[in-house]
Amino acid sequence: MNSKLKLAIILFFLILLFFIGIVLASEYINMNKIKTEYPDLPEDTYNFRKDSLRVWAIRLILQFLIPLLFLISRLSYRIRYFVENNKSLFLTGLLYGVIFFTIMFLVNLPLDYYSSFYLKHKYGLSNQTLGRWIEVTLKSFVVNDLIISLFIFFPFYLIYRSPRMWWLQLSFLAIPFIIFMVFISPFVIDPIFNKYTSIENEKLGREITELLHKADIQDAKIYKVDKSKDTKTMNAYMTGIFHSKRIVLWDTTINNLEEREVLSITAHEIGHYVKGHIWKNIFLSSIGTILLFFLIYITSAWILDLSNGVFGVRKLYDIAAVPLLILVLNFYSFISLPITNYFSREMEIEADAYEIILTEDRKSAASAMEKLYKESLGLPRPSNIFKIWYHTHPTLEERVEFYKNYPIE
Repeated sequence: MNSKLKLAIILFFLILLFFIGIVLASEYINMNKIKTEYPDLPEDTYNFRKDSLRVWAIRLILQFLIPLLFLISRLSYRIRYFVENNKSLFLTGLLYGVIFFTIMFLVNLPLDYYSSFYLKHKYGLSNQTLGRWIEVTLKSFVVNDLIISLFIFFPFYLIYRSPRMWWLQLSFLAIPFIIFMVFISPFVIDPIFNKYTSIENEKLGREITELLHKADIQDAKIYKVDKSKDTKTMNAYMTGIFHSKRIVLWDTTINNLEEREVLSITAHEIGHYVKGHIWKNIFLSSIGTILLFFLIYITSAWILDLSNGVFGVRKLYDIAAVPLLILVLNFYSFISLPITNYFSREMEIEADAYEIILTEDRKSAASAMEKLYKESLGLPRPSNIFKIWYHTHPTLEERVEFYKNYPIE
């Protein structure tokens, strides 16, 4: 391995550890300030935050360390050598993907269990049984990982056929796929994990229908999803496009909030659709995908060139380069978070504004948000660096202040 590549890897992990240290220090300082400003917050709120930060730090390191270990140990090369089928790139990719993603799944399983099951039960945030957790985890593995194995050969086919322009071709093919997933997910993916039932004919459903008529999207469907078997936290969302669009309320939201508060949350989700945020996200994702694939093309070629074959991979069209592509993808996804989350927070502000205009109910909007944070043991605000890097929404303090002061026309 070239000394430049060694130095780049060492420097990256040192900077990553420094970043983690800065974030942890900032978060602990922020929590000490919040304790003074909000003396009534339960101690579990701080303990849950501290445990969650430990999980975040470990997961952040692992998302770079694991694919790197696949490369420098030549494990990826050995898997490809074991499954290689000279007559079928599809079969090679399928078998490689099944083995690779299974190993990744098993390596991450202890941390996933600790964060999504143990901690949630420790702090009273989950109703989920162990059997249900296993069911959801295995379903996620099949949907998110094993299905990818069926198509993992295709990018490498493009790289082989067009080594200089594959990134652009793959980008253009990914855009309609993104739109297709937005359309098909509510019908095909979501019901795999939970049961969706219509509430259009219930009293709350009729109230929501009035909001939809007021917003001129009366063809949207209204559903309740049985999230209470998984969590005690609350949420709602609007998904889909064209005839697939639907309002989805977690049953925990319906059960734990007043009707006016549920309507406020629903109005916020309607705001996302009316303001075109689904299409804006598709557009931004499409532009981001083109840029991302170009950067992956440049960076992965640079890494392979400096590796001098130490990974057992000399060409990017080798299936054994999967961990390399994942490593580079994770890197650019990580450094782009402040940009993507900035746009996300701006869209949330627009949806908050539409919520107030649609319902003309500031009090319910603020109280609903306060209850959501309270039930999920959320802090009124994170540290500034954590907000910039990771927050997709404005802080609780910012949203409550916004609800109080936004002018109703």
